[in-house]
Amino acid sequence: MKPKSVLIADDDRSLRQALVIRCRELGLEARVSPDGMHAFNTICRQPPDLLILDVNMPAATGLHLCDELARDRRLAPIPVIILTGKSDEATVQHCERLGAHYVWKGLDTWDQLKPVICKLLELPLATGENNESPPAEAATTAPGQPVAEPSAPTVLVIDDDPDVSKAIKIRLQAHGVEVLRAFSGMQGYWMALKEKPNAIITDYAMPEGSGDYVLGRLRDHAVTRGIPVIVLTGRTVAGREDFALKRQMFSLGAKAFLTKPLDFDALINELKVHINFPKKPAQAASPYA
Repeated sequence: MKPKSVLIADDDRSLRQALVIRCRELGLEARVSPDGMHAFNTICRQPPDLLILDVNMPAATGLHLCDELARDRRLAPIPVIILTGKSDEATVQHCERLGAHYVWKGLDTWDQLKPVICKLLELPLATGENNESPPAEAATTAPGQPVAEPSAPTVLVIDDDPDVSKAIKIRLQAHGVEVLRAFSGMQGYWMALKEKPNAIITDYAMPEGSGDYVLGRLRDHAVTRGIPVIVLTGRTVAGREDFALKRQMFSLGAKAFLTKPLDFDALINELKVHINFPKKPAQAASPYA
């Protein structure tokens, strides 16, 4: 079987060489680029399975390169790690918006980078290493002590309309559900991979990745392909449900397809098919609070 490939783009020659050695130890085919333009041309000729990009490089920065790749449907699905010494909030947020994984350059760079590489490429943490967690000991509760409540389910809401996602968040929180929010397709996929929610609610028409983009990316990765996804849309045909779009979403793995304006009861009923709601929901709050 052909090994998975990684392209490392960084103008620091010593760092490139060190990362090549480390990546090859993981069984990866490692290639390098000294600047952004060389990296872009290399990616177009032979797309790798993973990109590791510096932010500050000659010819084109790593973030600019991410922007360019996002515009190409063939290259946009390639997972990206931004490896940089910049730790300002703007850089971190830009990485999140682009769906890239941020890793800070420091003394423990490889310790941070290795688990992200293994997660994105579905590799064991080390060759021959058993990464399965040891079996948990049976929980015991002393007589008279309350039994611990199971952790609340987590739902990721991906919608570029902050009012809609806020309304959904308030309604779900009233049922004891924890809610994460993302505001573009790329950011939503990045958060799904990082947080592994119990379910995802996604809008269809969004910037930086529509609903079909989100479903495709989720389906293509082992970490996210089992997460149930509900698609929302305000798109209709002559005022009626868009059945062609609905069929397309189901063919990509959606578990439900709901139209806006949203029927919150219908949404909650669909979610209950896929996740366990807490037995005692909190008192409902107004979605317009």
